[in-house]
Amino acid sequence: MNWLSSARRYITTLSSYNFANKAFSTFRATMATHKLSTAACLIIGDEVLNGKIRDSNSYSFAKLCFEIGLDLKKVLVIGDEEDEIAEACRQLAANYDFVVTTGGIGPTHDDITYQSVAKAFELPLVLHEETVERMKRLGRRKIDPSDTEAVKAQMRMATLPCGKDATETEITYTVENSWVPVVCVMSKIYIFPGIPQLFNGLLKGLLPQIIPRIPESQRKHRLLVTTKKSESEIAHFLTEMQARADDKDIKIGSYPHMTMGINTVSIIGKEEYLDYMRELVKETEKTLDGKEISVEEEAKLSLT
Repeated sequence: MNWLSSARRYITTLSSYNFANKAFSTFRATMATHKLSTAACLIIGDEVLNGKIRDSNSYSFAKLCFEIGLDLKKVLVIGDEEDEIAEACRQLAANYDFVVTTGGIGPTHDDITYQSVAKAFELPLVLHEETVERMKRLGRRKIDPSDTEAVKAQMRMATLPCGKDATETEITYTVENSWVPVVCVMSKIYIFPGIPQLFNGLLKGLLPQIIPRIPESQRKHRLLVTTKKSESEIAHFLTEMQARADDKDIKIGSYPHMTMGINTVSIIGKEEYLDYMRELVKETEKTLDGKEISVEEEAKLSLT
């Protein structure tokens, strides 16, 4: 018995699962097209909450959102609880345009993201044959087809939510030499693995589908000024400047680099207000005895 045959036999043990490859065949042809403005990130895993691993995916996602013009509104971290994952997905999909989940799609019993998202939107789970084939061809670890328990465990990663059409579920492979799919549910929830290397690679591969849906007018700029004055000394000035900039949706903040004895003032806003933001930079330099620095220079300060 070959590997794919073992996978197909496994499906007969799943009383609630059915093949629906005709539905899956529409996924690539009909991707979501609604405009994207807001984003959210759902980090899933007990190992994050108990301190076994450090989440870096939300940081990577936040940086990417800023670069491409998405307004990241929320980051949630929850454990491996089916009902909590389902409820979080429903709420995030209702409130934000682009939602990513990371974590919980491995072969073990606590990897329950697919089933939780399916439950959230009352979708069946289906063993997806194309993912199985890609897993066989591109997977680094080959499973002995006679080891039925190992095959069963591996098939959990190819058992995906399946809707009646592409408005409910979509699937794409964003990295050519990877078998791991990106599953999109209800045109809002994009399911990613938690391993940072996989998450970042698959997300980057999705960008050609995402960026055209983000209006260029949403792209933001971050201007930075350093000052040796303390946050207490600059607080009143920043409060007054923020009040003047509120109607332009410009965000003004500060970040202390305590070991260096300096603070960075950040001025963030959209392209249409860039000239106005540059005037605020000049005002900040003059009032706080400051100096404008680049994003790259500020990043180096953050490492010290």
